[in-house]
Amino acid sequence: MLPPGRVMSRNRGADTRTSRSPNPAAASDTRVFRRFASLLMALVRLVRIEYCALGAIGVLLGAFLTVGAAPTMPVLLSAVAVFFVGAGCYAFDDLSDLASDRANERGDRPLVTGALQPRSAKIVGGVSFGVATVAALLAGTSSGVLILIGAVVAISYNTWLQKVLPLKNVLFAGVFPVPLLIGWLAGGGSPGPLLLYCVGLVFVVGLGFETMIDVADAEGDRRSGIVTFATRYGTLLSSQVAAVFQIAAAVLVVLLFFLPVDARLQWNALFLVLATAAALCNAFVGLSLIHNHTTTRVFALKRLAFVTLNTGVLAIFLGLLVNVP
Repeated sequence: MLPPGRVMSRNRGADTRTSRSPNPAAASDTRVFRRFASLLMALVRLVRIEYCALGAIGVLLGAFLTVGAAPTMPVLLSAVAVFFVGAGCYAFDDLSDLASDRANERGDRPLVTGALQPRSAKIVGGVSFGVATVAALLAGTSSGVLILIGAVVAISYNTWLQKVLPLKNVLFAGVFPVPLLIGWLAGGGSPGPLLLYCVGLVFVVGLGFETMIDVADAEGDRRSGIVTFATRYGTLLSSQVAAVFQIAAAVLVVLLFFLPVDARLQWNALFLVLATAAALCNAFVGLSLIHNHTTTRVFALKRLAFVTLNTGVLAIFLGLLVNVP
């Protein structure tokens, strides 16, 4: 027979072990939450949600440039359609580029890492295009037709033209200013000098961005038979061309402060500050490409270029709203 102290001590230890044992229900809930969060992040990466959102913002900006008022329902529906067209295009783009992305060891692609299966990408792409079609039809004829044409062109390229057209960067850069045009059509305003200037500016930005991305993907694209500027003319020349476009974009955005394109931006100090920040980033990206165009460096510059594009959009938007002499 054990002494009373030993019995109490052993029971206390048992109680402690019991209190410290994990709660099976809580552990299960944690695992479910982690799986859900992992799946959600994989979906976000698949559809490049940041680019989809930027396209939708472009629609709103295009309408504001021509109308100068709060967005109407056709404009909002057009923004929704552009968002989901982008999501569908990116999902199917990852499917068609799976072999190339594997060759390039794209760890940011959920189909490459196995975070998502191809069947999931097909479902996401199909549902996204379905939502975009409904929103485009409700938005109205003019903007809806342009949205649907863009979707057809994107699908056609990914399905049949990847191994035919050598200037993928030009085709994709042409998509960059389309949201501005959709916003103009949906808003019903008149295309003034500022809209046309911004369309040209965004096209130049797109050329620099897409040419730069071709450099990073050149090896995998070459193995997969995908024809791009980088695979045909080499990564060095592609980097130099991308740098020229990046620096040209830097000059063009600042010129809005000096040129009589729009009185709200000309001599606007607030616009100049933000535009200069965007321009310096553009110039930095361009000069960095000339000195170093390794894959790792290009992907780092890609993130900076995306932030720069958003800064330029913000500069124009705030400059139109707030005039600081």
